[in-house]
Amino acid sequence: MNLEADSQFAFAPIGTIHSCYGEKFGIPRQPGLVKSATATLELLSPCDTPDALRGLEAFSHLWIVFVFHQSTYDSWKATVRPPRLGGNERVGVFASRSNFRPNPIGLSVVELLGIDGSVLKLGGGDFLDGTPVLDIKPYIPYADRIAEATGAFADTAPQPVNTVEFSPEAEHAVQAFENESRPALRKLVCDMLAYNPRPAYQTDDPDRVFGTRIFDLEIRWRQSGATVEVVQVEQA
Repeated sequence: MNLEADSQFAFAPIGTIHSCYGEKFGIPRQPGLVKSATATLELLSPCDTPDALRGLEAFSHLWIVFVFHQSTYDSWKATVRPPRLGGNERVGVFASRSNFRPNPIGLSVVELLGIDGSVLKLGGGDFLDGTPVLDIKPYIPYADRIAEATGAFADTAPQPVNTVEFSPEAEHAVQAFENESRPALRKLVCDMLAYNPRPAYQTDDPDRVFGTRIFDLEIRWRQSGATVEVVQVEQA
C-alpha cells in the first residue's frame, strides 16, 4: 500500500473542541465512560452559520469525526497494543481504535447537551483540548445501535476499578476551584481516576506521583493497588 498515492485529500476543520482534558494522559479510552466530562465544539467560518445546525437540537447524541492532532508522525505500524489486552498483546491497527493510524482520524459518539449560537455543548467526550473537528453527524439509534453486534476483546465496557480519595489539602483545593467554568470538578477527577488511566504495563509503585491537566489545573495523585489518593490540585 502506498500512502503517497496520487489521490490526495485535504480537509479543513469545521470547528475546534474546547475540552476539560488539557493533556492526553488521563483521557478515558472511549467516549461515554466519564459522563461528567464536558466539552464545547466551536464551529469555524464558514460553517458557523445557524443554517448548518438547523434541526440538530432534536437529536440527543452526535458522532464527532476529528483529528488526533497530537498523534501525527512520519510513519505508521500495522500492529498496536490495546490497553484492554494489557498493553503487551498486539493486534492489527484496523482491529483497534488506537490513535496511531495511517490517517490520524478519530470517531466518538457524545451527548448533545445544548446549542448556543455556533457552539455545541457536549457531554461524555474523550477529546483533548484543541482537537480539530472534521464533521458532525447525528446519531441514529435504529441504524447505529446493533443489538447482536460483538466486540472481540472490547465486548463489554470497562468498569471503574479504583477507589479515589483526597488528601486534606487536595480536598480543600478541589472544592475551592470548582465553579461555573470548572463544573463538577471533584466528580470529574474521581470519575477519571476510577478508570485507572495509568499505562497497562505500569507496575504498582505507591511512591510514584502521577499528574495530568484538567481545565487549567494540575492534578497529582499516587496509587497503591486499587486506591488512588489525590495529593495536589493547583493552578497549572
